[in-house]
Amino acid sequence: MIKKIILIFCLFLVVGCTNDINDLTLEEIIDTSIKEDTNLHNTNNKGYRYYLPSEFTVKKNSDFNQELVSHNKVYYLNVDIVSYYYKKEDYVERDISDYKYYSFEEDDKTGYLRIRKINDNFFVELCYNYAIIEVEVEESELRYAVSRGIIILKSIRYNDLVIEKYINDNDLQSSETIYKIPEPKEKDDSKNILQYIEESEKEE
Repeated sequence: MIKKIILIFCLFLVVGCTNDINDLTLEEIIDTSIKEDTNLHNTNNKGYRYYLPSEFTVKKNSDFNQELVSHNKVYYLNVDIVSYYYKKEDYVERDISDYKYYSFEEDDKTGYLRIRKINDNFFVELCYNYAIIEVEVEESELRYAVSRGIIILKSIRYNDLVIEKYINDNDLQSSETIYKIPEPKEKDDSKNILQYIEESEKEE
């Protein structure tokens, strides 16, 4: 009997959370998530750790650049320990062609959500806590992508001693960043950076 009650309660929580997300705007999802006081983590890396939701798996790990997969979509997580070390935040201005742009601030850290429509899909760029997540999804998946993305970014905790040693050993300057993804000199506006990455990997 107790097991049945617990199961019903868990199902209620899952359904309730799903309905809550669907009832919120993207801005409200971000504002609600970054104000939650959580200190969860289940994934460790060089100089930082973070919480990876259960629906995600790590496809590729290159220390500061990771490919995460959820619902057959690849999320690119890029952690910029140099900007964290020098407390230099990356900020992108709103572009007139953006489908949606939202800037926010919490705990003396700023962030932004930038969404661009590319054909029938949406390219999501979510930046906060000296890290960025990029993914291309369908319109129906936007709330899921943003809600999971901000959970991951907010959960990142940095190890100052490891980061300081890494920066000193590699002689990295404040002008350099770990997560910057090189874009082609002649960029086709019909493509996004994820498509260029995939094409580059195939060529290699």
